[in-house]
Order: sequence, then C-alpha cells, then structure tokens
Amino acid sequence: MSRQYFGTDGIRDVAGQGLLSLELVTSYGHAIGSWLSGQTAGAKVLVGRDTRASGPALLDQLGAGVIAAGHELVDGGVLPTPAVQTLCREERFDLAIVISASHNPAADNGLKFFGADGRKLADEAEESIEREIAEVLTKGPPSPGASGGSRRSDPEAGGRYLEFIDRCFPGLSLAGVTLAVDCAHGAGADLVPTALERFGATQHVRGAAPDGLNINEGAGVFHVAELGAIVKEHGASLGMALDGDADRVLLVDENGDVRDGDYMLGVLAVDMKERGELPGDRLVTTVMANLGLKVHLARHEIACETVAVGDRFVASAMADCGATLGGEQSGHVIFRDGARWFGDGLYTALRILEVIQRTGLPLSELVAGIEKFPQVLVNVPVRERRPVDDIPGLTEAVQLAEVDLGSEGRVLLRYSGTELLLRVMVEGRDLERVRGHVDAMVDVAKRELG
Repeated sequence: MSRQYFGTDGIRDVAGQGLLSLELVTSYGHAIGSWLSGQTAGAKVLVGRDTRASGPALLDQLGAGVIAAGHELVDGGVLPTPAVQTLCREERFDLAIVISASHNPAADNGLKFFGADGRKLADEAEESIEREIAEVLTKGPPSPGASGGSRRSDPEAGGRYLEFIDRCFPGLSLAGVTLAVDCAHGAGADLVPTALERFGATQHVRGAAPDGLNINEGAGVFHVAELGAIVKEHGASLGMALDGDADRVLLVDENGDVRDGDYMLGVLAVDMKERGELPGDRLVTTVMANLGLKVHLARHEIACETVAVGDRFVASAMADCGATLGGEQSGHVIFRDGARWFGDGLYTALRILEVIQRTGLPLSELVAGIEKFPQVLVNVPVRERRPVDDIPGLTEAVQLAEVDLGSEGRVLLRYSGTELLLRVMVEGRDLERVRGHVDAMVDVAKRELG
C-alpha cells in the first residue's frame, strides 16, 4: 500500500507542522491505541525521547490516545533510542515509542516505533497503523477502552539501561584510558558519560549541555572532525561522536583521524571471525559502503551482503542470512546475539575498545589494512523526488561516469527518506575524476530539481 505517514525511519517533520501537526499526532495516538487493542488488552507501552524542546508536548498529544484505549503508558524521560529498545525487550513491554528526529535540526522531531523484541515494527504493522490513522481521521477517535489506561513516569529507566550495559562487558576496565566524547547535546548527554565513568575511563566531554534547542548544533556526528583536536590535545586513545538519539557513533583514532562505520565494520568483522562469532563468515552493509571495505573483507575471506540504505534493511537481511554483524557507513552498527539486537552508539564504541584492549593495538593500526577509495558525497536540496531515470541530463552524466570509472568505481544517486535531498555519491581510485563527475551531476540536479 502507498504510505502517507511512515517514512524509512518512522514519522518525521518539523514539530507542530505537517506530519507532526497537533491534529495528526493526536490522531496517531488514538490509532496506535486502537491497533494495540487488537493485539492485546491493557498493553504496556514505553516512551523515551531526546532533548528537543518539542518532545514533552508530542508525548502528551500522542499519549492521550494510547491511554484512552486502556493501555499503560510509561514515560522514561530523556533516553537514547537504544536504551528504549533494550528496556522494551528486556522488561517485556508490548510496544516502545521514541520521540526523536535523530541527527536532524532541533526544530524537527519524529516518532519511531518498536515491537516487543526491541526491533523496528515490521512493514505490515506500520501499514496496519496507517489504516487505523485513516480510520480515526475519517470517523473520529474510537470509544474509550472498557478499563481506563494510565500514565506513570519511570525516572530509573536510564539507570537500568546502564546496568544492562555493565552486564554486557563484565571484563572491561577502562582505567587509565582517556577518551574524547561528543554527545551532540542529545539523548546520550547524561547516560553515555556516566556509563564510561563506570568503566573507569578518563573523559573530555563536549556536547553535553542540552537546552532543548541545541541538539546536533555544532556537535555530534556532523562535527566529528572537531573532536580530533581534542583527542590530540589530551592524548586520548579514542574519540567518539554520537548523533542526537545516540544510536550511531563515529570514531576518531589516537592520531585525530575520523573512522566511520566502514572502518568499524572492518575491524569488528575480522575480530569476530577470529573468535568464531561471525557465522557463515559474512556481514551485511549497504550500497554506501566503500569499495575499500569490500576489498579488505575479501582479503580475510569474509562475504559482504549489500542492501539499500537504512538500518531496517540491514537488520532484515541479517535476520534472513543469520549474520551477527551489519551496519552502515554512517556509524549505525548492528549486532545480533540470539534474540538480542544492538544498534547502539555506546555499545559499538565499547566493542571497539574491547578489541583495542584485547589486541594491544591502537585503532589506527587496527584499520591500517582498510584502504578506502576516494568517495565524494554531496546532498542536493530538491523540491520533489522525481525519478532519476526521468531526468535525461542526469542519466547521461551517470552513464558517462560509469563508463569512465569502470570496475574500479561506482555511482549512487538516491533520495533521502527523511529530508528533501538528493544524495549524489561517486567513488573511484582517482579523486579528481570522481569530483569532476560529482560536480557534473550536482549541476544537473540543481537545475532540474532545485
């Protein structure tokens, strides 16, 4: 079915406008309450949010319908998305909702939904909720549930997440280890430094003073290069930059060089294979993965399955092929341990720190075998998502680049699933040729779509 509300990562818009208008968010609450009632009576729903000022109001609007349907709403307050997922799974909630727009500006917000297993809802479930939304908008809110619902706050939720992280790394000590940490003024601003302190690390923290309006502003994954100066100034072993909801992380090695998800996957895959934790000697990544990663994996006889961009596609492919590791260049790394799934910036950084300690090698040496091809990515603002094949000048520019680059390069054009952007990516061994092809495509895209 054609979707009106759900995108690739839940529902996202400017808070109070469009898909997140007061009327629609209130309707979403009633629709979710009705959908839940069809699954179970008196469901238990956990809600967490990032630090955006619009979060509490969205929770009130959404929660009213859930409560009216007779369900229990548990407000976990400000929590990283992975904390909400973990608590949902470990404490047997029926549904979890995260109010966050991740790496987007503070004016935006969004709604993400997770099932009892802590994973994003399946397409079928989202489509069912879309039908419930249409019903509410057409006929009005459903009758209240036979028994009244309730709402309560859970200020200890974050602490229980930290205890879970402690249990995941029982032998890890970071005493004597210096880290540079950027929390993006987001959901991890309190819990992530606290977690690292519990492991004994010395920290130099930035981006940990959220005021409701500064999430991702001058901090976080889009400003990770600035973390390099802090790493070098303090002689840190590692730098880590989170995004707004702390489900992804980018690293900085001890020399101040940025190491993205490709590098992390390369290090983790080899380590997990050596320890017998990579079934089928395979991992899953996306079309954005650098060719250099694939060359590195092939050298270690590790297969790489490639899917469309989006952590839900990575997780789905991992489930299908039995992989225990997958992820994206953007820093969203996914681990699977039986029924437990981890897509957590903090957890990922701790896994890398484990490898550093186990091998005695700094991150720069662990990634030395990964020679990335020059890759240029430009985001072009567009007014519409017109099919690329319907834009003759763009099609011709792509074909020219593919012929020129041959087997040692590639071109990828795709629209963002959350913003009106066309992402133009070209990769190849010769940086100047790559840039020339990107410039040609961007010029056409701006002229035809801008």
